[in-house]
Amino acid sequence: MEHIPSGPKIYVQNHITSTDPHWVLPLLPEPVHIIIGPGYQSPTVARLLDYLEQINALPEHRKTVVEQAVRYIQQGESIYTAPEGDIQPVMRLGRFFPGVARIYRRTGVPIVPIALHAPPERIRHWPRLDIRVADRVYECRMLLRGPFWVRIGRPLRPALRTDVDESDDNRRIMDEVKQTLADLLDEIRGEATCPPG
Repeated sequence: MEHIPSGPKIYVQNHITSTDPHWVLPLLPEPVHIIIGPGYQSPTVARLLDYLEQINALPEHRKTVVEQAVRYIQQGESIYTAPEGDIQPVMRLGRFFPGVARIYRRTGVPIVPIALHAPPERIRHWPRLDIRVADRVYECRMLLRGPFWVRIGRPLRPALRTDVDESDDNRRIMDEVKQTLADLLDEIRGEATCPPG
């Protein structure tokens, strides 16, 4: 925790349950603005999320996500996101969307990687709480009691390249973030498989 820098930053986590923020947010030294997609599908929940100044990432709002995130960062506040966009199997990373790189390119604030792990058999699927967005179903997978591993890595400040296409450079930045999370997950894997004592 001592290596979390002061000032605005972009927190980036792998996504393993619908309750990830329940485990991570209490560990952070500040309130954050979470980039949220499916949760905004419910009008009632959407009003609450707007009141709490979260960032709507539903398809019809995706063009404003980066602008909103940049605005909060310029106000000295931090962003929290899962760039995979959907829950992935434990210890596996999915495709990383480039939004984090686009926000980083505009702001230059550090990217703080957060790796999450939990025993797969403890994660429960709650089908009644699944959320449909357009033609896609986002499963509600919950873990409300541990064990749950959270590993916060050292902040990243990838160099920006101007000699390549911006979208290619964004992919390179996201690859660096993804590799850092993979390395943190490897550290957790070693701890999670060690017998207690």
